[in-house]
Amino acid sequence: MQQFIAGKNKLYLHSLSIKTKIQLLKIKHIFIVCIVSLLLLSSSVIQAQQVKLRLQEHDHHPYHFGFFVAINQMDFSIKTNEQFIGITYDPSEYTDFVGADFVQFYGVNSQPSKGFTVGIIGNLKITPNLDLRFVPSLSFGERILNYSIYKFIIGENPSLVNITKQIISTNVDLPFIIKYKSKRAGNFRAYVLSGVKFTIDMAANSDKNRQQNEDFLRLKSSDIAFEAGVGFDYYFDFFKFGVEMKMGYGINNLLDTEGNIYADGVKSLHSKTFQLSLTFE
Repeated sequence: MQQFIAGKNKLYLHSLSIKTKIQLLKIKHIFIVCIVSLLLLSSSVIQAQQVKLRLQEHDHHPYHFGFFVAINQMDFSIKTNEQFIGITYDPSEYTDFVGADFVQFYGVNSQPSKGFTVGIIGNLKITPNLDLRFVPSLSFGERILNYSIYKFIIGENPSLVNITKQIISTNVDLPFIIKYKSKRAGNFRAYVLSGVKFTIDMAANSDKNRQQNEDFLRLKSSDIAFEAGVGFDYYFDFFKFGVEMKMGYGINNLLDTEGNIYADGVKSLHSKTFQLSLTFE
C-alpha cells in the first residue's frame, strides 16, 4: 500500500511541475504578443501623415482623474507541503468523507476564475513621460482549490476523491503605480507600468466562506502584491481611452489555518491575478 501511495505521489508532483511550466509559457506568450502588438501599432501610427491632434492640453495638466472597468482572473500560487502527503486523518471531523475509515492528503491545485473590477484613477504628472497613479478599486471574484484525497475503507481498495473548495473574494485594492509613457505619436501613446498594491479582502472570513469550507480553510484578510503591465492610450475629442493589461503577485502567505487535512498539505498560498482594463480619463 505504501509503495502504491509513493508511486502516485511522484506521478502527482511530476504532473504539477508540467502544469506549472505550461502556465509560465502561457504567461510569457501573452506578454510577448502584447508587446509586439503595441510596437506594431505604435509604428503604424508614427507613419501616419496629417494626423489631427486631439486633447493637446491634456498631457500638460499637473493632475487629472478618470475611471476604469476591468475583467480579472484570480488564482493562487501554491506550494505543497510534501511531508504531509500520506499522513492519516480522522474522517469523522469532516463532512466530505462519509463512510471512510481514514483519509490521506494526496495533492492540491488551483483553478483560476474570472471576475470583474471597477475603480477610479488619480494621476499625478511627474515628468512629461512619467506619472504617479493612485488607482483604488473594488474587485469581485473567487478562487477555487481542487484537492485530491485518498479515502480508505477497510477491506476495499483505496479510492481517490476530488474535493473542491470555493473561496469567494471581495477585494478593496489600493495600488500605487508608476507609469512610464512613450512619446505621443499622433493620438496614440504606449506605456509600461509597475507598482505595489495593498489589498483588503472583505470576504476572507465571511459567513458564506466559513459555511462552504467548514472553517478548515481560512485566509488572511490583507495582502501586499507587486504589479506590472503594459497598455496604450488613444486620444479622442473629449476623453482619453486606454487598454491596459497587468499581472499581480502577492507577497504574503494567505493561509490562516492549520491542523486539518485541507491546510496541512499547503506550505504556502500566494495570490496571483491578471486584469484587463478599459480606462477613461
